[in-house]
Parts: sequence; structure tokens; C-alpha cells
Amino acid sequence: MKKRRKNAKTKKPLPKQDHYLIRIKKGERLYKFFYFRPMAGRHHHFEYRILTKENIHGMLEMVSYNYKIENGVPQKSSITKVPKISKEQLEEIVQNVRMKTNTGPDEFEELDLSGFATIDEQIEFLKRRNRVDTMYIM
Repeated sequence: MKKRRKNAKTKKPLPKQDHYLIRIKKGERLYKFFYFRPMAGRHHHFEYRILTKENIHGMLEMVSYNYKIENGVPQKSSITKVPKISKEQLEEIVQNVRMKTNTGPDEFEELDLSGFATIDEQIEFLKRRNRVDTMYIM
């Protein structure tokens, strides 16, 4: 008969990867999107992106990642999610990224979505600007 250790820990299954970068719940809206496009990475269509949403209590959720196109296929890597961040903290992060990457005005784009009343208006605006991949926003 096999002996079992008393304090043996059972392995927990790894959580399934969530392919949606931002999940929008009822009452939430997108806040701002930031795109950093360094000149050095333009031939690879490289970007560093920061996407944010505002929850119903006024705090933000942020996701950032590297984006590039390889062999015609969009690739996302180094995905970082921050579940709770203030608007002031977000502005500090964006300024720090701009300074540390020496991002010039022609290499940076900010889309402020906070002026739209509904998520549907925000998505339509992003579609018109060709800035949304709806398969990653739920």
C-alpha cells in the first residue's frame, strides 16, 4: 500500500487564458487608449499600447502590451493588466513611458474616449478610426 504524505498539496489547474484584453461590464466605459510607435520599430509595425476602461466607481482598469505584425499576423506579447488605477496614476505612467522611450509627438497617439456617453458610441468611433479589433473587446 502506498503511503500518502499528510501535508501533500494538490495541484490546482491553471486558469484558462482570457483572450479578451478588456471586459466591459454594464455601466463601464472605455476611457483612453495610448499608442507608442517608435521610429525604430515601424518597419515591423511595432507598437506599445495602453488601453483603459473606467469602472462604475470612477477607478480605471489598465492593460498594456507590445503589438507587432509578423508575416501578416498580429502578435501581442508582454501583456500586463492592472485591475485598479487612478486617473492621476495613469497620467504618470504614460509620461514615464514617453520619457523612458524618448517618444516624440509624431510617435505617440492618445485617443480620449471619455467624452462619449455610451460604449456603443465609443466602439463606433474606434471602428471609424480603424483602431479596434472587436474580437478582443467584450
